[in-house]
Amino acid sequence: MSPELTDQLINKYPEQFKNLTYIECGDGWYNLLDSLCATIQNQIERNAKNNKPNIFFWSQLKEKFSLLRAYCYGADEYMRGAIEMAESMSGNICEISGEKGRVRKQRKGDNGEPIRAWLKTLSDKEAEKEGYL
Repeated sequence: MSPELTDQLINKYPEQFKNLTYIECGDGWYNLLDSLCATIQNQIERNAKNNKPNIFFWSQLKEKFSLLRAYCYGADEYMRGAIEMAESMSGNICEISGEKGRVRKQRKGDNGEPIRAWLKTLSDKEAEKEGYL
């Protein structure tokens, strides 16, 4: 993710990002991550009001095998559910543009074999530009 968008998330949710200074995915997932962080923040505040304070922070946010992978410390059951939902939703959001996307494989070479075994979640437009099926 671009440094500018990463900084926006860090500044908006400083406690969640106290141990993380970069995000290893495309800018297209910014809105998904912003929504996830807002959901997590609401749960942190709800827990505090109910005298169940918890320490939560992200240890890694990245793309892996075409999907968002969100690793954290201190998540309760509700937070884990929100994280799983966001990870699943990332398979339908273009990692580059944020438009509707799907998981794609890289184009095949002349011998019929994939050029590389990379998977990415991309829109039709970005798949064409990036060389994915």
